[in-house]
This record gives sequence, C-alpha cells and structure tokens, in this order.
Amino acid sequence: MKKFMILFNGTSGNDEGQEIAERFKNYAEEKDSDLTCYLQEIGPDIDDQQAVEAARDKKIDSLIIIGGDGTINRMTAAFKDDLPKLTVGILPGGTVNNVAQALNIPTDFEKAADIILAGHTKGIDYGLIGEHSIVSTMTIGILADTAARITQKEKQKYGKLIFIRNFFKLLLKKKHYNLDITIDDKHWQGKTQLVALLMTNSVGGYRNFDALAKPDDGLFHLIILPHINSFRLIFYLPKVMMGKVNELPDIEYLTGAHVTIKNRKSEKVGTRVDGDPCDDLPVELVMVKRGLSVFAPQDAD
Repeated sequence: MKKFMILFNGTSGNDEGQEIAERFKNYAEEKDSDLTCYLQEIGPDIDDQQAVEAARDKKIDSLIIIGGDGTINRMTAAFKDDLPKLTVGILPGGTVNNVAQALNIPTDFEKAADIILAGHTKGIDYGLIGEHSIVSTMTIGILADTAARITQKEKQKYGKLIFIRNFFKLLLKKKHYNLDITIDDKHWQGKTQLVALLMTNSVGGYRNFDALAKPDDGLFHLIILPHINSFRLIFYLPKVMMGKVNELPDIEYLTGAHVTIKNRKSEKVGTRVDGDPCDDLPVELVMVKRGLSVFAPQDAD
C-alpha cells in the first residue's frame, strides 16, 4: 500500500489549497486502488514539525506539495532529515512556480496529477542556508527590495505586473550595496545594485532567464549586476529572452557549490529566498546535489 501525504497551505496562491488537496485525494485514489492519501494543512501559523511527525507516524512514502516555490522551500527545510526516503510531488498552486516550470510540470491539475501517478522521478538540487533551504532563487538588492514592498494581496491581484512596476520605481533611486562574495575558489568584491542566485532557469515565473542553470547540475548560478542602466536593458532583452543572461557585458557571472556573501558596511542588508524574507547578510549557502527526488515527466531528464 502506497501512502501519500498531501500538504496544502491555506494562504498560498489563490487560497485554494484545501480544495486542490481534496480533489487530488479523490482523483488519485480513484486511479490507483493501492494508494491512500492523507491531508495535512501547513502554513505560517502552523508548526512545520506537526507535518513531519504526522508523516513519520503514518510511514508516508511521498509528499505531495500544493503551492509555489515558497511552500516547496519550507517543506524541504522541514523534512530535510527525511528526504532520502521520500519522493516529492508538486501540484503548482502558488504565485511563482520556478521549480515546477524547470521540470516541465504544468499548472493544469489533471496533467500535473497524472505526472505524479505515473511514478517517474528525477533527482534535483536544493541548498542549505543555516536552518533554511533554497530551491529556486535568492535575491539581494533591488530585486529583494522590490519583492519586500509587494503584499500577498497585490501579488494575487496584479501578478507579475506589480513586480515590474515597483522594480522600475526602485531602479530610479540607484541604491548600491557594498558586498564581498566568495563562490568556491572565486572571489568578487565591490558595489552592486543587484545579486541574483539561481538554481533553475526560471526567475519570477519567466521560464528562460538563464539557460545554463539546471535543477540538477549541483551548482549555484550567481549573477552580479553592479550598475543597472534602464536604457541598456532594452538592448539586452534579446539575450535575456534567449536565456543568455550570462553573456551580458555588464554582469559578473559565477558558479559553484559553496557561496558566502558578506556586507562590507554596517547597514542591514536583507535577502529573499524563493520569494520570502530570509536571513540578513552575512549568509553561507551549501549545495545538496540531487537531494530531492521529485515526480517529473520523462522529458524533464
């Protein structure tokens, strides 16, 4: 008997988590008589350890996560000690689904559910930042500041447009951060407006931002943009659209499996990881190569 635990967040995306969870339970158990599904609510007001203990008590084989990158992130951190013996299924339900997009998991419910039930798996990476995890992106600078000024209600109402509008508002302020960055044996130091660390080719829901970043390559892909020139951004769009952000002349592009980022000044500098606030600088990131076994379509290999 296979046992799935369906994890749903009542505050994720359009607040349809429980409805999707119940729908998947009925759909999956009807398709596979050898399968039992348990529903488990998670969320900002619920201790994640409750889900971990419930999964252990019921001897769960697979976790089905409903939500976007932020929800996947939280559950990766909560279940990190149990991940070697668990398989993860993703039903995209959040505002941004970079991980799902990188794995070619569609937003259509039945298609995503059928991928889980087909049973094909793929190992993908995740990173550790102290007690936290990262599955998609970390931002420092203008991208982080932009996201920090957007409420969940605004994201649900306006989608990506609210992010773009606020980004260009902050761009005009030309704020810089004085950072010290080490990635494996490479070192960079200086002032920058933007730092983006990627684990997939998708950023902010845009699927082909960095074609070099693969979810299973064991590398963090670090983009440092010292100066953002809005006029030049127009001319860079063709390369961005082709996923060749690493070829832009004004950026530093570094890859590696171990990253430390420090602030060279005393001011507080925050980070955002997978869309949510995380630790202030300094931070250290360590790669866990292919530490997540995820249900994925065969064309994700």
